[in-house]
Amino acid sequence: MNGLLCGVFGTSKDQKSLFENSVAKKSEVEGIIVYHKSESGVRYSFIDDSQFPDKIQGYSRIASICDYAYYIFPSSGKLTAPDGELAVLLDGFGTDGTIELIDANIAKETIYSSFKGLKLSKFPIEERESKSSVIDLARIQPSRNFPKSGTVIYIDRSFNVKGVGIVVLGFILSGEVSLHDKLRLIPSQGSKKYAEVKGIQVSDEDYNSAGRGIRVGLSLKGVELNDLSKSSWLDDDSCLLSNKISMKFSQSPFYKQALVERDLHAQLPGEIVLGKISKGTQQNQLLVSLQLDVPVWEGMKVCIIDLNAKNLRVAGVGSAVV
Repeated sequence: MNGLLCGVFGTSKDQKSLFENSVAKKSEVEGIIVYHKSESGVRYSFIDDSQFPDKIQGYSRIASICDYAYYIFPSSGKLTAPDGELAVLLDGFGTDGTIELIDANIAKETIYSSFKGLKLSKFPIEERESKSSVIDLARIQPSRNFPKSGTVIYIDRSFNVKGVGIVVLGFILSGEVSLHDKLRLIPSQGSKKYAEVKGIQVSDEDYNSAGRGIRVGLSLKGVELNDLSKSSWLDDDSCLLSNKISMKFSQSPFYKQALVERDLHAQLPGEIVLGKISKGTQQNQLLVSLQLDVPVWEGMKVCIIDLNAKNLRVAGVGSAVV
């Protein structure tokens, strides 16, 4: 079983809810919001965040792992500052997507002029009625931002289930996970660095394996809950681990502050971490120094987030060089 991860981006909770409920079935509301839809043997996860614009971390996390973006254009026809911030975020990650125009009559020229200079100015526009369940999923393709080989899983929740043991929820970013696989905890602490997969569930149904793009629940053995307190990923030993990331960086033209020698947050695939930004030896090269080892691969997207910025919090996005 393979899947595709679709981020739903917008500032209107009502419009997002209309879109999501019309095309998929709600699955999770605690923490990350997830809707699911299966079509032609592919499982699509529509992922949303309820804390924006107060917090950007939820949406930066979604942008870092999604294969495709659905951008809900404001029915007023005018972008607010938070609407623009989401557009800059998606542009930085190079995400493909569609602009959804729901129950509104706005000229396409007006929409595209709102995104001048951003990748969203090339997105197709889909005009739809709020109750329509029709959606074209054929254009969605797996993101090229993840490893071409090996298994990497981003985990966003871990807990203890009575009678089952340790369970983690996450998204398979690359590869496949199967029963009895031995996976490495990243970052790990103490002597326990690996866990064995003793159970796999997708929407409460048991499976022997699951592939990339799937929202998965894994029951693990060989670890305790505190062993996972700092872990945000699982892999099959295929990833390089490092506490320093060198990247070719492109600063957003809308972010005017200096970055070098500052402590800022780096949005990695799934998890956001605090790092020290320094200048590299080559042009447009930045180094991010972290407190713990994280997975790194060639071309991995890293978004620098300034959580204390008053307006735009997206400073820019880089591609890791290994």
